[in-house]
Amino acid sequence: MYKKLLIQTIIYSIGFLFPKIMNYAFLKFFTKYLKREEFSLYTDMYALSFLVIGFLSFGLENTYFRFLSKKNHKKEVIFSTIVIIQFFITSLFLILSINSIKYLISIAGYKNHPEYFFMFFLIIFFDTICILPMAWIRANEMALRYTIINVINILVQSIFITYMFSFYTSLKMIPFIPKFYSYIFEWINSFTDKIGYIFFANMIASLSNFILIIPIFLRKVNIKKFNKILAKEMLTYGIPIMLGTIAFSINENLDKILIKRWLSDEINGSYSACYKIASFMSLYIRAFRLGIEPFFFKKSEDDDAKYYYEEIIYLFIILGLIFYVLICGNITIIIDFLIDKKYHMAISIIPIVMMGNLFLGIYTNLSIFYKIIDKPIIGTYISLIGVSITILFNIAFISIPNSSFMIPAWGTITSYGSMVLVLYFWGKKNFLKFYNTKKWNIILHLLFAFLLVLYIINNKNRIEIHFFLQFLYIIIVFLFEKDNFFSKLK
Repeated sequence: MYKKLLIQTIIYSIGFLFPKIMNYAFLKFFTKYLKREEFSLYTDMYALSFLVIGFLSFGLENTYFRFLSKKNHKKEVIFSTIVIIQFFITSLFLILSINSIKYLISIAGYKNHPEYFFMFFLIIFFDTICILPMAWIRANEMALRYTIINVINILVQSIFITYMFSFYTSLKMIPFIPKFYSYIFEWINSFTDKIGYIFFANMIASLSNFILIIPIFLRKVNIKKFNKILAKEMLTYGIPIMLGTIAFSINENLDKILIKRWLSDEINGSYSACYKIASFMSLYIRAFRLGIEPFFFKKSEDDDAKYYYEEIIYLFIILGLIFYVLICGNITIIIDFLIDKKYHMAISIIPIVMMGNLFLGIYTNLSIFYKIIDKPIIGTYISLIGVSITILFNIAFISIPNSSFMIPAWGTITSYGSMVLVLYFWGKKNFLKFYNTKKWNIILHLLFAFLLVLYIINNKNRIEIHFFLQFLYIIIVFLFEKDNFFSKLK
């Protein structure tokens, strides 16, 4: 069983990681060709859009998996009902946002670039609409199809970005190239700038993603199977998850929104670029979650479900810490490959934010417990605690004269760490009692990895010594956990 789960997770990981790797490849490209203040605008638009997507998603992806596992309704009824809910919410957003675009660009400070917002409204619309069909693909264990769609999506985006930034200059100088290629550039360039090129490419990629999943809508969604009572149950279950998602979006993006407006675009550009490197951990978390989450819900009714949850979450933490040590232990090498030197001033946030992201991953995996007992409101309460801590740190950041961007970074790790502790101590009294057996092992692994990274970063030894320490760490972890790990592959 674990072997099948591992294979599926690897296939899903390819579909998720390949686009992200391409995005990191473009990170170097963007930081080279965009000024720091331009890169700040680029990240600010995505930060604002994530807040909107957090709201529009309505927690319906998790809701879909949960209602499938209950088996109280036919799969066709569940999917049709939840997709119609999502389509109604997202369409309403698109209509209202386009009609309010003048007010929104004024509030956000983008009066000179209304096209940014128009393109992002379409990006948000298509991306949100695609969430549930992609969840359907995962629920039906079509890992290869999921991967192909994601790869096509990023290839479309990459081709447009490469063309707009690089190829056009060369194409103009080659006489036998059809003028059609230049017409595309001239048309796009007539209504936007360099940053808008990126957004336009994203919009086309999101549209292509939507086109690829249209067959699922046509074959699997039937308006006659819409169930009003089921829809009400789904919204009741999903809204608390939505609030938690919004809280997560605030945790992840409030710092960048404020740094842009309280310090400068130049500083925010550096901070945002280094934050993206720290987000390497989110790649691991997401790849793990893609294969594991449907499995969690399927096992929710089994008598031995808690045993599987404990073992898989423990494995997640161990592998996550190895990933953390390898990235942060070599960060001075990695950062040169990923971002231009003018962005390096915020490198100190990377190990802090990255450990914070690992805490978030631990919390995300632990949160499956309250989801399978149909109490997502627990996650809402805990997320509100986390976002309150984030807001307090950011208030301190804007209140203290000459404050450093390190304050929001420490806010990230404190927020996510607190959420893990609150969930653990709450669950200890309810359904996490079995987890005590591995508690001290986890604490030792966390301390060992964090202290090792701090030592490597603060001691400018030869790189060979850093490699040796990382190798030694992996050997020690392997010897300590080998029996536990190999048992999972049987």
